[in-house]
Amino acid sequence: MALPQGELGAIASFHFATAGIDAPFDAWRSLLSIIFESAPSKASSPSNFHADLMVHHFGSFLLCRTVTGSGRYRRTETTQIRDDIDHIVISSCVRGVIALADPASRRLRQGDVAIFDLSAPAAFAMTAAEGIHLILPRTLLPASLAPVYPTACRILARDTAMAIFIRGILDALMSAVSRLTSAEAIALGGSVPNLLASCLGPAAPSAETKGDLGRRLRRHIEDNLHHSDLTLSRLTRDLGVSRSQLYRQFGATGGVEAYIRRRRLRRCLLILCDARHADRRIGDIAYEMGFTDEAHFSRLFRRLFGLSPRSARNAARGDSSDLSGLLWPAGGGSFGSWLTSLTTG
Repeated sequence: MALPQGELGAIASFHFATAGIDAPFDAWRSLLSIIFESAPSKASSPSNFHADLMVHHFGSFLLCRTVTGSGRYRRTETTQIRDDIDHIVISSCVRGVIALADPASRRLRQGDVAIFDLSAPAAFAMTAAEGIHLILPRTLLPASLAPVYPTACRILARDTAMAIFIRGILDALMSAVSRLTSAEAIALGGSVPNLLASCLGPAAPSAETKGDLGRRLRRHIEDNLHHSDLTLSRLTRDLGVSRSQLYRQFGATGGVEAYIRRRRLRRCLLILCDARHADRRIGDIAYEMGFTDEAHFSRLFRRLFGLSPRSARNAARGDSSDLSGLLWPAGGGSFGSWLTSLTTG
């Protein structure tokens, strides 16, 4: 069953467990349907299946722990078109075995670390496995690591230096999550993706270089937020797309201009709450992120986050509970809404 969202320290959490459910695998399949097509293992009964999922929302990424029975999962082109999930998943195998079938037959064993691109097809089977997973939008990682084209799963063997280091990061986050303050959580939301990027290195080259239009647009926007002239006209010119294509890509989230504004404001929030930027003027931060008027920026910031830029900075310094609502979407939400909110801003 899905338990009510709550807080562990300053972090919003979502807990799902199949205990007490009459059709446990069906419930699990429904929960994961936003990213995977699921089927029970041929060697086990669906009625005896068990699964437990804990998700923690850090604002810019999700940290998850899964404990599951045997099952088969796949992500197809149809799934990708339907959900438009554009995320990277970094997984640490705590116990059990994950057998990958697509694009190549490989095994993820205890201690190994895998990097999955959810824009790429995948098929795998799990046997009584436990794992820790960090899910983040592609745009939070540099283009060399998370390019606009789909990349195959990468596996870091458990005894390699980077696997040991990344495994330690995921373990530390999971151990500390109940003790983090709001300010610490926001700081980690801004710094952990950069730390992981320095560990993972560039993705393997691919014959495909152009990539899906949505991924190209989001990457271009993220890399150019600091330009005040990042407008519809500039996007159509830079990427060779029409206005109608832009409307189709961002219509469900309020339009491209609203998307750009949210991404700029979220970036400003992370900078304001980062102790390394405590001596910077709020106006300078706003101008750096493409805003041309400090008063207008402050009004937009308050409208989105419910407090002024100065109040957000002061709250981060004093760890006020006012910051908690900035970490995750208002109203709790579901696992699916949390996933999509990472992309939509």
